Amino acid sequence: MKINVVHILLVAIAVCLFSTEVSAEAKASRSTFMKLMDIQELWEEDKFPEAIAGLNALIESVADKPYDFALANQYLAHTVVMMGENERARAPLEAALAQPGLPAELLANLKMFYGQIIMADEEWELAQRMFDEWLAVTTEEPTPGQLFQVGYANYMAGDLPRAVDFVQQAVDGRTTPPDNWLRLQYQILFELQRYDQALTIVTELVERDLNSDEYWRLLASHHMRLEDYEQALSAFAIAQQNDVLTKEDDLRRVASLYGHVAIPEKAARLLQQWIDDERIEQNAETWRQLGDLWMLAKERENAKVALWKAVESEPDADTYEFLAGIHFEDAEWERSYEAFAKCLNTGDVEDEDLHRLQLLTGLTAMRSGNKQVAREYFRLAEQDDELRGQVRGLMRKLDES
Repeated sequence: MKINVVHILLVAIAVCLFSTEVSAEAKASRSTFMKLMDIQELWEEDKFPEAIAGLNALIESVADKPYDFALANQYLAHTVVMMGENERARAPLEAALAQPGLPAELLANLKMFYGQIIMADEEWELAQRMFDEWLAVTTEEPTPGQLFQVGYANYMAGDLPRAVDFVQQAVDGRTTPPDNWLRLQYQILFELQRYDQALTIVTELVERDLNSDEYWRLLASHHMRLEDYEQALSAFAIAQQNDVLTKEDDLRRVASLYGHVAIPEKAARLLQQWIDDERIEQNAETWRQLGDLWMLAKERENAKVALWKAVESEPDADTYEFLAGIHFEDAEWERSYEAFAKCLNTGDVEDEDLHRLQLLTGLTAMRSGNKQVAREYFRLAEQDDELRGQVRGLMRKLDES
C-alpha cells in the first residue's frame, strides 16, 4: 500500500503556513518577519526561484539567530516542496532541527514536516522516530490525518500493535473515514490475526460501495486466506451474479472455488459456459483447469476432451502424463501410448522420471500391438537398475506373444 504523497505535501504546506504565521509574529525578529512576508508574496506569484534566492540570503544573514534561522529553513523546505522537489526539503529541515532552544510549537511543526517528507522517501523507522518525537513535544491535539500518518509509519516500520492503535484513533476521529484508512486498518488487523475485527472492516467497505469489484475481491480473499472456501465462494458468486466481478481471473476463481467446496460438476459446467460465451480465453491454462474439474466430477470423457485441447494449445509434459494415466486406467492403450510418447518428446521430463515413463510407454505400445516400438522403449528403460528386472520380464512376455 502506498501513502498518498500529494496528501502528505498538502498537510506539510498547511503545517508550514500555520507555524509561520503564529511563530514568526511571536519570536522572529521584525526584519526576518517582513522578509518572510515577501517570500509569501513570491509564492502567490509562483516565483519560486526568486523565493529560494531570497531565503538563502536570509538564512546566511541570520546564522547566529537559531529561531530565525530555523524559520527561514522551514520556509525554504516549504518552497521546494511547492516546486515538486521534495528531496531538496530534507537539508533545510535538518538544519532547522539542529538549532538549539527552539520553542515546542516550532519544534513540533518541524518534526511533523520532516517526518512527512521522509515518509515519502519510505524511510519508515526514521519517520516513526520523528513522529514519536513530534508527539512528545506538540502542544496541539493531533488531527485524525496526522494520527493516520503516524499509524502508517509504524505499520511500515513493522510495529503492528502501535500501528493499529494510531489508525484506530484516526478512524474514530472521523465520522466517515476515507476508504484507504479502512484498508490499512483491515490489513493490520488481519496480520495481527484479529480476523473477526478485520472482517467487520472489509464488510463495511463492501457496504459502502456494492459495485466495487476491489472490495468484493478483498472480502472473498479474506475468506480464502482463512481457507473458508464456502464463504469465499459466496462472496464471489454474489458479486459475479450482479456483474461486479466479471474479469477472467475472477471467473476462473469462482470455478475453482466450486471445486474446493465439492461441487466440481457445477464448476466445470460454469467454466465450459464461460468458454463458450468467450468470457474466458481458450488457452492451455483454461483447458487444463476444465479437465481437472471434470475429473473431480468423475466425468472422465469430458476431462479427456479438455485435456487433449490443453496439450494441443501448448504441449506440456505433466498434462500429457496425466492424460496417459487416464487412458491407461480405461485400458485405452493406443491413446495412452500416444500421450506417453508425446510426454517424452516434450523434452521436459525430469531425469528421475525418464526411465519410468519409458517403461510405461513401452508397456502401452506392447498392449496396443506395436511390438517393435515397445522393444525400443524397453531397451531405454532397461538402463535403470531398479526397473531392469521388471523390464526384462515384460520383454520375455513380448517375445512369447
